[in-house]
Amino acid sequence: MSNQTALDDRRHDLDALRAFAMLLGIALHAALAYIGAGWIVSDDRSSPGLGLLVAAIHGFRMPLFFLLSGFFTAMLWRRRGPAFLLSQRARRILLPLILGCLTIVPAMWGVSRWAISQKTEQVRAAAAERAPQERAPTPDIWAVAGYADMEGLRTYTPGYELLNTPDPNWGVTPLGWTALRNTPQAAKYLLDIGADPSARYLDRNTPLHTACFFGRFEVAELLLRAGADQTAASAIGDIPVQAMRHDQQTVELIANMLKVPIDFKEVTAGRERIRRMIESADVAQSKATPRSQAGDDGSGWLRSQLQSDELFHHLWFLWFLCWLNAGFAIIVWLARLLPSVKLPAAPIGRPISWLVGSPFCLLWLVPLTLLTQSRMQVDGAIPGFGPDTSTGLTPVPHVLLYYATFFGFGALVNCARGSGARLGRFWYAMLPLAFVTLPFGLMFGYKTAGAADIIADESARRWVSCLLQALYAWLMTLGMLGLFESLLAKDRPWVRYLSDSSYWLYLVHLPLIIVGQALLLRTDLPPLVEFAILTLITTAALLVSYAIAVRYTPIGALLNGKRARPR
Repeated sequence: MSNQTALDDRRHDLDALRAFAMLLGIALHAALAYIGAGWIVSDDRSSPGLGLLVAAIHGFRMPLFFLLSGFFTAMLWRRRGPAFLLSQRARRILLPLILGCLTIVPAMWGVSRWAISQKTEQVRAAAAERAPQERAPTPDIWAVAGYADMEGLRTYTPGYELLNTPDPNWGVTPLGWTALRNTPQAAKYLLDIGADPSARYLDRNTPLHTACFFGRFEVAELLLRAGADQTAASAIGDIPVQAMRHDQQTVELIANMLKVPIDFKEVTAGRERIRRMIESADVAQSKATPRSQAGDDGSGWLRSQLQSDELFHHLWFLWFLCWLNAGFAIIVWLARLLPSVKLPAAPIGRPISWLVGSPFCLLWLVPLTLLTQSRMQVDGAIPGFGPDTSTGLTPVPHVLLYYATFFGFGALVNCARGSGARLGRFWYAMLPLAFVTLPFGLMFGYKTAGAADIIADESARRWVSCLLQALYAWLMTLGMLGLFESLLAKDRPWVRYLSDSSYWLYLVHLPLIIVGQALLLRTDLPPLVEFAILTLITTAALLVSYAIAVRYTPIGALLNGKRARPR
């Protein structure tokens, strides 16, 4: 194929859309500091609008990216063959991942630890300014328990219906809040009036998990004497003793999210006392916890390292692409071994083409995606919207299969309809429908009271939530394909420049975002203003770095191919 033919066949709209998905990641990560919780740096001032933006982007951005990756993978295979495909993917995906793990990921470790320490200092300072015996800010049982508001707590008596119920915001029981804030007096009162020491949170943790995690020795002793289950496994499979293996960064991160001041030296000392207490005969247990169950055999540590979110950080998508491209190559190789299978050098027949090229493809894509979506948010125990993220060495199976669905569909579209395949021609209907689906998906995904009013059965609400999330992902993905086909089908130099730079921008943006979020903790600007400043300055700085240090250097050749510097 001549260079001119390749240029003529280039999908400028899909290149632009892939870059758009990359750049949305910068905005997404910048906004995470202002949604209330769940991020390395969480600002005290949150913005519902930015929370909606995060959900809207997260619900479709990576599914769209993997669909495009599957499309371009099949295109490259059909044009250059499997050997060239694997060679090119090793240069453009595997090698940048290895180099990123040696440079960007260590930078993320250092930056994250520094940013968390800045937030920890802020939480401690805020706690020091409050009165020693502060009253609960709200009159519910979870607040009065956590703040040791004994006057308010004594209004709750045995038989109270919410005594063992997780709170609607964090999913923690009243007894769990006493462990979080280290209020043994409140813990004793709740146990005296009949609180269950092993009552489960929404994520299947128990108060004993929390006491072990934060080293709350006095609360742990009360729980153990009340018969707390030492073998209760959380949603991720940890028993309480295994909660003590988490490091300082993780503990401070969770504490900052919950605005609980801690000193990790005290946490470590408390953990050691809990460990000795469990191993001693001072605490009466009907059955001792076997050492292997406590994680001393190393299996728990190994599992945590393989699934650790510090291994690949935001570069996990490159690791997934390695798996998916290898899977694609294996399928091609196996198909070649079957004499009855003829791999298509050109687009395949009309029935398959119609199956993947018409809007009716949603009739089988949404149910297929529903199977893996139903496993998200730890099998539905944790409220949320959109797919999970797997950043460890061994991908979480249902997360990998979820993205493989989009990757495989993209490859199938290219095989069925060719490199000029046009999807999403009804984008003007799909995108508005997606925007209508989003609020209902959020309502059911976060288990609001409105969702319970519509559907009483919790299991049914869960499946409706998964259905809406899968539908939203596909409507947005196909709708954005159609929108960009309509607007950016022709080559535009500025779009091409952004497309070329987007890979670099996404790879290196996150350390800068986190530094900026930590520095902005010291300001009193509105969240939307801070978000805008952070996003614009980070993007501008990275574009300058791309122009000066990347575009015509070996780094640029690695990411986008070699190019000659213009005279």
